[in-house]
Amino acid sequence: MQRRVLFLILLALSLIASACTGKTALRFSNETECGAATIKLTNTASGSLQEITVEQGKSVTVEMKPQVEYQYEVSYPRQPGYITCDTKNVTTQLEKAQTLTVRLTSVRDVSVLTPEPMLTPAN
Repeated sequence: MQRRVLFLILLALSLIASACTGKTALRFSNETECGAATIKLTNTASGSLQEITVEQGKSVTVEMKPQVEYQYEVSYPRQPGYITCDTKNVTTQLEKAQTLTVRLTSVRDVSVLTPEPMLTPAN
């Protein structure tokens, strides 16, 4: 019985400690078919700007200060004619030890990829 109580106390303490030491961050996940994403991340309080590149199919985590407003703008080097790349211009603020994943996505334009049926003249 004492071992269980001790185990539960140690478990609770480790959970509390991990919550206090967790980092505040934005995690950008580039799930597009648009190439590398360029992200301009601005700390709106200080005006400092970071430029981050996230390769297609990769993720990058950027640490932030908690309870500070940040603005991020996402752009791509190219936008193929058959894909709509999801550009973003967002303002966010995170709590201490919070990590937010931003999924960068693209959408295929099916009307461009699917050929129209050819009509044949009736005899």
